[in-house]
Amino acid sequence: MDSQEFETYVPVYDDIPASWEEARTFLVEQLRKLANGVNIREIGWFIDNEVLSGKQFLPPTGVSGTSEQNRTILRKVINCSPLVIGANSFAHGITFDSSFTLIQLFGAATDSTGLTAVPLPNNNDSLTIDATNININVSKAYDRAYAIVEYIQEL
Repeated sequence: MDSQEFETYVPVYDDIPASWEEARTFLVEQLRKLANGVNIREIGWFIDNEVLSGKQFLPPTGVSGTSEQNRTILRKVINCSPLVIGANSFAHGITFDSSFTLIQLFGAATDSTGLTAVPLPNNNDSLTIDATNININVSKAYDRAYAIVEYIQEL
């Protein structure tokens, strides 16, 4: 495996072989590296639909009948507004079954009147997910809050 596959920058090339046969092979390989460099980036869409994140997760291990390809990470933003002091639950609409694997769960809450904001989870507040809901427990009320869930739907 070429380390270029995991680079985040598009490579720069300023020299190619003189003969067409060597240049053709070189160009095909460089185009593959360019495509990998562009496609490996994280996509910046944070919306309330299930979308591709642009991230890939390592291939499954020890599961018979599965391919050795990386698995696609999906992302969904859940509007969790408003948050009241104590426990809050918001339906997420994600298929949460035996194929679901959480990769990342994070969020933020904003009090636009008091002009404060916090990341979720933090020392005082918790953020969890279950089969149907995003669960947030806060010690202060917030009028705007969002949870971002990144997950895979493959074994």
